[in-house]
Amino acid sequence: MIQASEKGGQDFTKYASTFDHSKISVTQKTSSNQQDVVLMMSTQILGFLCMMLLYAAGNLGELILQEKEDGTFYRLMSTPLSSKAYLFGNALFSLAVVVTEVVICLTAMRFVFGIDPGVSYLALFGILFVFSVMAVLLSLALGFTATSRKSVSGLQMILFTLTSLLSGALIPVEIMPAFMQKVAEFLPQYWVMNAITTLQQNGGLASISLNIAIILGYALLFFCIASYKFTKNNRVNSFV
Repeated sequence: MIQASEKGGQDFTKYASTFDHSKISVTQKTSSNQQDVVLMMSTQILGFLCMMLLYAAGNLGELILQEKEDGTFYRLMSTPLSSKAYLFGNALFSLAVVVTEVVICLTAMRFVFGIDPGVSYLALFGILFVFSVMAVLLSLALGFTATSRKSVSGLQMILFTLTSLLSGALIPVEIMPAFMQKVAEFLPQYWVMNAITTLQQNGGLASISLNIAIILGYALLFFCIASYKFTKNNRVNSFV
């Protein structure tokens, strides 16, 4: 019937044959590739490392309070050792332990597991080093503020775990509700994770300058709190 309705001498058979022989190729392609999975996995590993760094640095605060309770510091003060030198030495040792933990984790990622985080390992070390300094100063502030070792231990467990969850260090911040994403911006771990993500998206070091400045701002805040609690007590046996 279609052939009968042809006008102008058009050959329906020719067009039908062309349609029958035309093929539409359909290609199935997944939207997420292996590189995206590796980047996401490496980011979450580094987020977990941030929480472990907080716990490692937190031992400094517990050490201060333990020696306060045991009276070890009083015996040390009978030697030609000032309280400031003693506390500075402990803080330096704690920082060395935390930085060693960073080096071991990054080395294992690079040479043992062969993970490519999409970021220079030197840049990762720089970001985590700044965070490590902040973690040690936070531990000092908690150590001078708390009244007992048990109290600072419980406070650290709640504070470190809760902030790591809310900041996106353990779970991606993108899947959180909007109000929790706003809360995350007030936590130092968020700016560490944001800096790593920015570098993974081909951002330069200048693009994370704000992130580094905010982390250093937190470090300065905790240093001021620790210094205030340290100098507020006039007698040695009142603060350690």
